[in-house]
Amino acid sequence: MSDKPIYLSTRGSIAEIVLNRPAKHNAMNREVWETIPQLIAEVESNPDLKVLILRGSTPEAFAAGADISEFSTVHATIESAEAYHATIRRAYEALANLDRPTIALIQGICFGGGCAIALCCDLRYADTTSRFCIPPAKLGIAYTLYETKRLNDLVGPSKTKEMLMGAKVIEAEEALATGLATRLFDPADIERETYAFAEQLCDLSQFTIRAVKTTVGEILNGAHDETDATRHLAKAAFEGPDYIEGRNAFMEKRKAEFTYS
Repeated sequence: MSDKPIYLSTRGSIAEIVLNRPAKHNAMNREVWETIPQLIAEVESNPDLKVLILRGSTPEAFAAGADISEFSTVHATIESAEAYHATIRRAYEALANLDRPTIALIQGICFGGGCAIALCCDLRYADTTSRFCIPPAKLGIAYTLYETKRLNDLVGPSKTKEMLMGAKVIEAEEALATGLATRLFDPADIERETYAFAEQLCDLSQFTIRAVKTTVGEILNGAHDETDATRHLAKAAFEGPDYIEGRNAFMEKRKAEFTYS
């Protein structure tokens, strides 16, 4: 385990970014926010890495949110506050825009900025100890539209208002029911199940997986019909090596060996 507050490790074709401040329940300080885009860039530059898992270093916490002990410094002036929030926004965007599938592996506390960064992942695999909360009303702050939209897209406007207005803590079962969590596992099973699905993704067509991510992104950005990006993907699919290999493997009754990266 690294002594850095956030670090990148790999397991075969799976990358893992670990939030690593256990003494502070993995609260995310400025260094963590600044490092996230750098680590994402490392993943993106390595074609052998096909899936990214984001997790906390301890089963007690995914992340307790932004490190409030820094607030008196980062919010000292309007200019410093704007710079700090721009840093956080870059971290969100780097994760959300990564072209590989991303999975937040969530155990224990997933609060504030920790919940917000988990919402930037494609999937949130949680265990039964997980608890979700975004408490701006306890701090007298306003969440940005960018952050609020990600929550609203998952749980809808009424649940978004309840969570943000009331600083409501969402327990694991409710998180699953409302869409905050994609899947729910027993604590003893979550790591095995998360990695099993990540490995499954590694064996499938990376062209298709990335096309799904792009198309859903277009829908979330307001598209109601084909866009230039989705038209290009539909055309490129039938000219690409993954389609040819998938078709031939199906006809020959064998496992496909995809090569797109």
